[in-house]
Amino acid sequence: MEKKYLVGTFAVLVMAVIVLGIGGIMNTLPVPEGVGQGIKYNSNVCVYKNEELIGCQHNVITNGGLDMVKTSLGEGTSNVITDLALGNEQAPAAGDSALPGLYEDSGLTKASGAYNSNGVGNWSVAHTWTSTGDNKVVNTTGLYKDGGNLFAGTSFASTTLQTDDQIKVNYTIWVTGS
Repeated sequence: MEKKYLVGTFAVLVMAVIVLGIGGIMNTLPVPEGVGQGIKYNSNVCVYKNEELIGCQHNVITNGGLDMVKTSLGEGTSNVITDLALGNEQAPAAGDSALPGLYEDSGLTKASGAYNSNGVGNWSVAHTWTSTGDNKVVNTTGLYKDGGNLFAGTSFASTTLQTDDQIKVNYTIWVTGS
């Protein structure tokens, strides 16, 4: 009876040594070129009031934005992400599906931005609004899927718009292999 347990224990030990040995060999093998590279999202958002730069910021890509990338690349669907919006609240967070404090009046409503290709993996989307109201404080912006959810957004230095003031938002986005 003791010999059965001894043989069984010995068999388990041999298998463990083989598995650990193979794992050690696998960790020392060279990684094929291209393996381990992924897509990295980068973005710079610049905001101008009456053609004067207010500032440039990086933005947060939302969970909905990550899903838009997933469906575009993984399922081959089209996600046109060219709508821009302005708001007056806190910066959007990854879980937001809409820009907090989204403006829906005074000429500051969500609008389709102009798309521009800036080279391989690099593009921009820009729009200029003209305020039709006074004392409109603006401090956030968002990039949307055409007719859909928030893709990305950020905050910038608060600026107060008066009637006929113009504000321009320019999202420059580039993807790289990391």
